[in-house]
Amino acid sequence: MLAASVSLGMGWPLSANPAQAATEIVPLKRLHIEDVILLPTVSSQYEASFTRPKTWQVAPSSAVYLEFQHSSELLPNRSWLQIRLNDKVIQHIPLTHENIEGTKLTIPLPVALLKDFNKLGFRVTQHYTDHCEDPLDKSLWTQILPATRIVFNYTPTVPSVNLNAYPYPIIDTLTYSPAKVHYVVPKEASAPELQALADVNVHLAQQAQTHELNTRLTFAQSGSAPTGPDNEHVVFVGKGSSLGGIEAFSGSFGNYSLQGGQWMDKATQQTLAKDQGLVLFFQAPGSKEHTVLIVTGNSEEGVLKAAQALTQRPLETAITGNQYLVQAGWSPAANRTAKTPRFIEDQTRSFRDLGFSIEEVHKINAPPITYKVPVVTKFINSNGKLSLDLNYSYSPKLNPEFSSLELRMNDVSIANIPLLNPDGEQAGHATIPISPELIRPRNNLVAQFHLMPDKYGWCVDNYVDNAWGKIMDDSKFVVTGAPNSYLPDLGLLNNTMYPYSQTDNLETVQLVVPNTPSEGLLDALLGFTTRLGRATLADTDLRLLLSKGNGNIANDKHIALFRASKDFTLPAGSRLIWKMDGETLAKHLTLSDPAKGDVSGAMAELGGGAYLEQYAGSGNHVLSVITAPDSAGFMTINRLFEDDKLFEPLAQGLIQQATAKPGQLNPLPAIAYHQEKAPSWWEQAQSWAKSLPWTNIILVLLGGFFLLILLPLIVRRLFRK
Repeated sequence: MLAASVSLGMGWPLSANPAQAATEIVPLKRLHIEDVILLPTVSSQYEASFTRPKTWQVAPSSAVYLEFQHSSELLPNRSWLQIRLNDKVIQHIPLTHENIEGTKLTIPLPVALLKDFNKLGFRVTQHYTDHCEDPLDKSLWTQILPATRIVFNYTPTVPSVNLNAYPYPIIDTLTYSPAKVHYVVPKEASAPELQALADVNVHLAQQAQTHELNTRLTFAQSGSAPTGPDNEHVVFVGKGSSLGGIEAFSGSFGNYSLQGGQWMDKATQQTLAKDQGLVLFFQAPGSKEHTVLIVTGNSEEGVLKAAQALTQRPLETAITGNQYLVQAGWSPAANRTAKTPRFIEDQTRSFRDLGFSIEEVHKINAPPITYKVPVVTKFINSNGKLSLDLNYSYSPKLNPEFSSLELRMNDVSIANIPLLNPDGEQAGHATIPISPELIRPRNNLVAQFHLMPDKYGWCVDNYVDNAWGKIMDDSKFVVTGAPNSYLPDLGLLNNTMYPYSQTDNLETVQLVVPNTPSEGLLDALLGFTTRLGRATLADTDLRLLLSKGNGNIANDKHIALFRASKDFTLPAGSRLIWKMDGETLAKHLTLSDPAKGDVSGAMAELGGGAYLEQYAGSGNHVLSVITAPDSAGFMTINRLFEDDKLFEPLAQGLIQQATAKPGQLNPLPAIAYHQEKAPSWWEQAQSWAKSLPWTNIILVLLGGFFLLILLPLIVRRLFRK
């Protein structure tokens, strides 16, 4: 995304700057419109959603820059284009012979009509004759061109920083720029402190959802405030005695002070108890838009309690202002509600469960309704079946001969439901089986209403288009039988983060780091937890577990293990899934440490790149291993997990070497695996050839050539004799 053109300083702490005017250009592409907007038929409309950030004081000079063109056959006296803002007409444009091609208009943006969330609408009425007219004639069209854009002129204002609105303004989904967070932790941070770090980051990612979140991490430096650009928030996590550099912000500590590394109450001069946590949240000095968050205490227990209180669900109303002290003896509520995962596993899921709301479309040229449907189990070659129980409704006065509801799964038509009732339908229902061959981990379900007029094919004069169709949120994907598991499968760490996201409070997740993790390794941890948070939406406190070293790895959790090349040995008997040509093939590899090569088959060193591996653990649990030789490799992992476009090749199983193309990871190209069954003669020949030096291979090829050419001649001569 484009960043605002205003810059308010470099580094921490900052000197005050006056408010500066800024400009933000928002083309249609940033509103997720990739191409021309086509408005066909006698009447048509399109709406684009956009936001107005709370910290913008939008100037009246802001405008919509419109570029459009239309059919030359339209009647000027009966054809027009309306530009609408939140259902109010802000420009009415007759479609005449003077504006047929490449017309450009500047339309002032009415600031008074703007809300946090806005709709920019394009609506046409168009005719090619005064009399007998086909409302679907191909000469009826107008196009809104991709160069159309919204230009905001604004002055940034100081956001309200208050814990009752947290995590705003760290996470502001109304902005057009990524949320940037700079974490600072002690170099010797304990496991509870790092678990607090993970809790805070998962919670921020849950709030961000699809809004871009970029993180980085540095260790606290004694006597030195962290430095960085003013376009990022700073979050300290750790004991007061270990957070060197926060002294620069002592003027914002409110009722508390840090003396000799211990947090104290200024009024009583009493040191905070070890099981008390402290949260401080305030405006970064000298900055008009970015903040400092300190999650701390006088012990690792206090730090973790501060993080748990800050991220609890629902947030206690007592957490207000710029400071919050977690009282001694406090703990998260024991009760919790089960939230349905937003993917299809082995149970029936309603559209509402999957996060889909009621969708309604209008007019002859109704746009398609698209649903992103993650399916994390395998229906092909299993006794599991998947079907769609669809509930829908539509308007009266449709032509039953030409009106229908078409359903497509991954670009393949799975149903075409005729809309036969001339009085419309309020409770239509259809059950559609879905072929196992069509089901993937990521699926696009498209519902396309074809709403044809009741007199289509006849002379239609002055047709009024009031057609509509609706898909209800109590529609269901019904699972019967028992589908096979995909696990382990790296491709499921896409927007579902399966199986780590099976429980909304992450109680079945364990993160494992070395005893002395580097900054880069913790960066990779942040990337993983960012994706994990975006894939879940807990309505209770977070209960993931973080541990150091490999002596405390649970056997009933999904593990994400972060390591430099030789930090850990994997649990004995771990099984590896090898992916080849898009097909998942199980290979028997008894692994103790892939980096060292002590397996039942030959294994090479991992080399210089970053790697992501996934193994089958006990039961149906998985172990994901994130490995890199240095900080640069771990930063590659961080970028991979935080960026969907970088992760896409992994989700498709197209895993390539990180050193060749940053952001794409190759888990196991260096492994020479052995199979449970004896290899074929061709596999043996390949393995033998790979073990030979190049000179030997050349000699073997020459020998083969000699046998193929000369041996028949020798045999022929012997027979002649």
